[in-house]
Order: sequence, then structure tokens, then C-alpha cells
Amino acid sequence: MRLNTLNHALPIVAAAYGRQFGVAVHVGGDTACTDGRTIQIPQLVDDPIAKTLAWGYLAHEAGHVRHTDFNVWPDTAQHTALTRTITNILEDVRIEQAMLRDYPGTRQTLDAVLDWMLAKGQISAPTPHASPPTVFANSLLVLARYRYRQQAMLATVASQAEQVLRQVFPARFVHRLLGLMTAIPQLGSTAEAVDLAQRIIALMEEETQAPVPHSHAPTPAADARPGQQEAPVQTPPESSGEVGADADDGDPDDQGGDGADAPQTEDQSTQGAEHDGQDSGSVADDGDAGAEAESCAAGSKMDTDRDRDAAVSAAGSAVAQTLSANADAFPEDLFTQLAAVLDTHSQASPTLMPTLERSEGPQDQGQALLQQVRTHSATLTTRLQALVESQTRTRSRIVRAGRHLSGAHLHRAGVGDPRLFRRTDARRAPNTAIHLLVDLSSSMRGYQDRLALEAAMALALALEPIRGVSRAVTAFPGRQGDEAQVTQLLAHGERVARRSGAFVQRGRGSTPMTGALWFATADLLARPEPRKVLLTLTDGIPNDLDSARALIKQAGSAGIELIGVGIAHDVSRVFPLAIRIEAIATLKQALFQVAEQLLLWRRP
Repeated sequence: MRLNTLNHALPIVAAAYGRQFGVAVHVGGDTACTDGRTIQIPQLVDDPIAKTLAWGYLAHEAGHVRHTDFNVWPDTAQHTALTRTITNILEDVRIEQAMLRDYPGTRQTLDAVLDWMLAKGQISAPTPHASPPTVFANSLLVLARYRYRQQAMLATVASQAEQVLRQVFPARFVHRLLGLMTAIPQLGSTAEAVDLAQRIIALMEEETQAPVPHSHAPTPAADARPGQQEAPVQTPPESSGEVGADADDGDPDDQGGDGADAPQTEDQSTQGAEHDGQDSGSVADDGDAGAEAESCAAGSKMDTDRDRDAAVSAAGSAVAQTLSANADAFPEDLFTQLAAVLDTHSQASPTLMPTLERSEGPQDQGQALLQQVRTHSATLTTRLQALVESQTRTRSRIVRAGRHLSGAHLHRAGVGDPRLFRRTDARRAPNTAIHLLVDLSSSMRGYQDRLALEAAMALALALEPIRGVSRAVTAFPGRQGDEAQVTQLLAHGERVARRSGAFVQRGRGSTPMTGALWFATADLLARPEPRKVLLTLTDGIPNDLDSARALIKQAGSAGIELIGVGIAHDVSRVFPLAIRIEAIATLKQALFQVAEQLLLWRRP
């Protein structure tokens, strides 16, 4: 397997996302989820679409981990389902915009998710026959994402959603809602998103308390102009650009056309009676016809007014229904749907990428351990430094041809010796990244775990002053025996003295070696050093032998050198290059010999 192939493996990419975004990512299990601190994605089948969706899920949830304040997030006890739905839509747009500012490259990743959902019909405009909560939530979602997240693929869906929103909800309410939404780009925190959601709720409550206008009520003046309203609509200044669009919706208070017709019909009837007053029979006949016409016109107008009032009443009822709806009435969150899709593409596997826990440990015990280890590692440090110097020392040779004459050997020309030129041979210094994994399973508990940690500290301390060598030390499983975690004892670039307390550990749990190997492999692949070495210290067989061997084969093919050090145990079944230590007392010396071999540069 090529290095590039391993770099595209799901755990490696997930770890890279975690490092880039500064969040904890766990790969394993069969569920995609997050608890606000850690993002979990399952091991996926080998499907490019599934991985594309996984990257979008990671980028979105990383935005929540980085930018969402869950201390102010509306909970089920104190807030309605509508409040939580609105807040979630607003916050999703806000945190994605924040991620785009910090990491512009995530735009393609996040937009790919929307493209796929549109193609699969998981995002679509609501229909007029859908329930008001569904119409409201879907319309708010696509309008917010199209207008303020600039997701152009939603243009058609957003236009259709706005039309349906105007059909189902009162025109004045929609107009004012769109005005409030113009504040979305200025949202700077979760608290501000919650506040805007509450302002939208207040607008809806105000709409339900407003009296329903009656179209057939007497007009206040006979000379009322077309389009005149009973009360002016208070429009937010920032939404003034949409007034024309809303005015065309036909506000229920607009009575201009019908208000002018009825008085005109009555006047014409009266004038006709006065003109024909001489003929009583004709007057009676015309009067009956006029009365019937007037009665018919009045009835038609009342029917029209009743239909219009019914529509206005239904629109007001839609607001009330949305306000009182429970959580089941609203569509499922967009990325909750995406998590369910990822679950369907998962496959059973052990933990492939554990999360990292950083332990400080007791500093007093750590310093005591450090002093003890220093006495044992002093000789090793001297030997390693001498080895590196001998390997990197610049040497000169006198040769027959070259570009630089050696002044000290020009006299050889008099005796016919052509070796007059100096050639310098510069040897390459170590340029190696080493990751040491320490197995702290329960079988190591007692004397073995303490000595293994001392040996790891001694080796890290001896390599510390060697230029061109970077080292890290990690223990597995986690401090509480959690297979989904590893414990960082030493990171690259850190001094052992500052992390001495972290080496005070005890054996616990089982042997989840596969996850630890994935973690160390991802760490080494992120290092700039061309030579990468993974050294694993263990006394047993991994929980999942097949997955551990498969990863070791992949990493070896990618150019990572893997060495297994078995304590009273043969680990050649796991590692192609394995060392067996029969007596625990010889562990330190064995590690020192391995270190000497690692410092001999063998790769071009």
C-alpha cells in the first residue's frame, strides 16, 4: 500500500480533521454522534459517497464543538420545541459561517452534503397541504441557508418555500419574519442566536393576539382610497427592500376595490327612481328589479368577505398551531438525518481511532521517578550522542581529482603523487520521528507496568538532546480502562521534566492495540521527518488480532517502521520485526539497543 492510500484511510483523515479543527474525533462503533466535546463516526463501508458525507458531518459538528456555547442552549425543560427548532436552524448557519472564516476549504465539504440531500430529496420545499409547523421550519431552514449561508443550490427550493410560507401564514407576519431574519449574518454567539429565536417567537405570539379584520365591516370614510389599511404595518428598517413584494400579497385589510362599488350601486338606483317618478307602475317594477340586483350584489360581496375572513382566520390559526406544536410536529434536524444515513453505511469494527486524554499525574511522584531514571539514562545519553556524532561527523579525503586543492599536500606534486585534491564527505544526521506505545493492560499491573514506564521515560530522556529526533510516548488503554481512549504521556517537542507526573500510571483494562496503533500511525504521518518509527511495548496479544495485523501491514507498506517488544511473550505473530524480552530486568537495556539501531540512518 502506498503512503497516499493510507493517508486517505478513514481514521487517518478523521484524525487530521481533529488536529486541524482542534476537536476530539473518535472512529468506531456503529453510530455517528457528538456530545458537545467529542465527535464520533462509525467505521464506514468502502464507499466514496459515505466518506464525503462523513467529512461534511465532521466539519459541521466540529463547528458546534468550537463555537456553540451549550450552557445557553435551550433545553427541553424550560423552552418549547419551537424555540429549540428555530435556535438550531439559526445556530447551524452561524457556526458554519464561522468555520468558513477559519477554514475556507470546508465550504466544498459542507456544500457537498447539501448537494447530496437535494439529489436524494431529503431537502425539498414544503407543500401548502403540509402542517403549519412543517411549513414554517422547512421554509426557515432553506431561506436561512440560501440567503445567509449563500448555498446557491437551494435557490429553487427557497423560492418555492417562500411562496408556500406566504400562502399558509399571514402576509404581515411573513413580511416581519423576513425582516428579523436579516439579523442572521450579525449573530456572534449562541446567546445571540437564542435571543433572535425568542424575538421570532414573540412576533408569532403578537400575531395570535392581533384581532382578525372583517372585510364587510363599514368603511370609515366614503372616499377611502384603494389600498388604505386600518393600521399601519410596522416594518423593520432592514427589510424595507421587500415592502413591494409583500404589498402584492393582498393584505386582508385592503378593501379599496369592494368599498367603492357598493355606494355607487345604491346611488345609481336612487337616481333611476327619481327620474321615472311620474309612472308609478314603472317605478314599482324598476324598484323591485333594483332591490333584487342590490340584494344579489350584497350577497355576493358577503360571500367573498366570508371567504377572505376564513383565509385570514386560517392563516392566524397556522401561527397558533406552530406555537403550540410539540417536537414530533417539526422536521428532524438536518444533520441528525445525516447521522442516520452514516449509521446505515457503517460496519462492525473495533475502535479504530481513540480519543486522546492528557494526564498530568502527581508531580511529586513524577519528579522522584525522573531523578531515579536520570541515573540510569545518563550512560545511554552519552552513548547515543557519541553514536550520532560519529555518524554525522564531516570527514575529508585526499583524492586524485576534484575542485579544491589541499594546501597541506601540494608537496606531493614534486614526487609525482597526483593525490592533491580535498573531498569532503558529509553524512546525514538523524531525521526521525519515533512514537513509543506502552501497553498498560491489567496483565501489566504490578512490577511490569512501573518498569515499562521507567524504561519509556529513560528512552525519551536519552533521545531528548539528540538533534533530528522527535519522540512521543502514549499509553493504552485510557486511565479508566476505556478502550476508546489513549493516554498521552509525552507529545512531540515536550521535555520529559515537565511531563514526569504523566509517567506515574498503573495497569488497567484489556489490550485495545488496534486503536492505539491507528493513533500512533496518524501521529507519525502528520510529522515532517522522513523516517517514521513506531515502537510498541506489550506483554500480550491484542483484543482483535486480525485488525491489528492488517493495520501493521498497511503502515509497513506505507514506509512506517514497526517494532514490537514482547515482555516474556512472543509478539512475532503481530509484528514482522519483534524482540522478545524474557526477563523484565533486561527491558531497559533492550530498548537502549533498539534506540542505537534507530539512530543509524539507513534510508536514502
